[in-house]
Amino acid sequence: MKWNLCLALVFTQMFWLLIVFTAFADDTLVYQIDIRKEIGNGLRVYIEKGIKEAELNRAVAIIFDVHTPGGALDAARDIIDVIQRSEIPTIAFVNTEAISAGAMISLACDQIVIRRGGTIGDAAPVSIQGQEAGEKAVSYVRGKISATAERQGRNPDTAAAMVDKKLTLVKYSESGDIVALRPREYEKELEIDKQMKVLAAEGELLTLTAEESLEYNLAEAIAENRKQILKMYSIVEVDGELMVLTQEAIMLKRGELGEEKVKEITLLTDAEIRKVDPSFADEIAFFVTAPIISSLLLSLGMLGLFIEIRSPGFGLPGLIGVICLGLFFGGHMLSQVEAQYALLAFVLGIGLLVIEAFVIPGFGVAGIVGIGCIVYSVFFIFENAYQTEQAIFFLGVSVLITTVLLLVAGYFLPKTQAWQHLVLQTEIGSDKGFHSAVENYSEHLGQTGVALTALRPAGTAMVENKRLDVVSVGDFIDIDMPVRIVGVEGSKIVVEESRQD
Repeated sequence: MKWNLCLALVFTQMFWLLIVFTAFADDTLVYQIDIRKEIGNGLRVYIEKGIKEAELNRAVAIIFDVHTPGGALDAARDIIDVIQRSEIPTIAFVNTEAISAGAMISLACDQIVIRRGGTIGDAAPVSIQGQEAGEKAVSYVRGKISATAERQGRNPDTAAAMVDKKLTLVKYSESGDIVALRPREYEKELEIDKQMKVLAAEGELLTLTAEESLEYNLAEAIAENRKQILKMYSIVEVDGELMVLTQEAIMLKRGELGEEKVKEITLLTDAEIRKVDPSFADEIAFFVTAPIISSLLLSLGMLGLFIEIRSPGFGLPGLIGVICLGLFFGGHMLSQVEAQYALLAFVLGIGLLVIEAFVIPGFGVAGIVGIGCIVYSVFFIFENAYQTEQAIFFLGVSVLITTVLLLVAGYFLPKTQAWQHLVLQTEIGSDKGFHSAVENYSEHLGQTGVALTALRPAGTAMVENKRLDVVSVGDFIDIDMPVRIVGVEGSKIVVEESRQD
């Protein structure tokens, strides 16, 4: 009986040790998410998915491997919000540049570690043509980056100097404070002979090296790779909040708050790094949501549909058009832009144009509504995927490319053998011995009559005591107005208003 009790106790202890070991193993899982592309909606979705996966698997920290020249401000803002909502401690590893939107995202992380030779800064907003943005855009970005830095305990003035060229960033010799000054404030400091070092003069954007970032307290450490980062950091509970801190920072916190409020939970030295690789869908979204690629796909898609409508059947141009438009709309759906509504509007617009071209003669309400649906759907995509200025610019680029391609296709395609095989080139009329099975209306050419219905443009007219289906040319013709037959094309009778002197 005693042996059974002992065995039970041994197995119970082993069971609890296994649970503790498993928990410890889970606690030493670190996720790596790469930010090594231009900032855009595709990257935003990839990062959001990576953070959710890290939270699901109870990772203790996330390392963002940053090497980007920047990108879309809207996408960067959304990425910052996602990072700040996460309860997992974050480290930005600048490897080797975090410029513009990349600097903003790095400042949103709890810790910044820079590789030697790396740089961070130059976050001023620019237009799609590369020109400096206006004061309104600068003011917004300056406020956003300052608030992001301040939230993480960093100097907001240092961050602001990365955005606003009108600021002069100085370091006071006596206090060591780093402050961003307006032109008039800087002049006043010079007038009273204040001792200070200029870190970024007026007209310059602040960009810091690894050493400068450490010196000016923008970054917490310098490291060459992820293994060095793990050796530096520990997961710490500070006043009930989980943080990732270096040993030096832990000592400072204990001196500031007291030993009992700063509990070191685990070292990251032997932590497992799990990299979040982009899925095939992510790679497609990265590629097709790039603004210029989106414009090109839209243009090729419209060109393919135009050629297909102009030629019988359904062939290669239509297939290419459908594929390009599918990538355009599908790629933005993968980027979590609500493109399905735009796609429905686009399909409706194309359908209305087809009805206008083949069912309803002339150009009326269906054609106008169809064009409106297409324009709305395309602008909806660009407006929701990019900034307003980008949306207008690339929509204009798409229209221009489509127009040029249509002109080129209209000039060269009829001369190609492939087109001649698709489209019947020879017209066989009655002058060459061809007669249709339907009645020949050419004998009515030149005759006059009266409109029995309003011709808008199709309707009915009475000509030589015979009721005929006719189509007006030019203006619409009201009921009971005199008409004259000016053309006959097979069974199609064309009339115009007969103006009697």
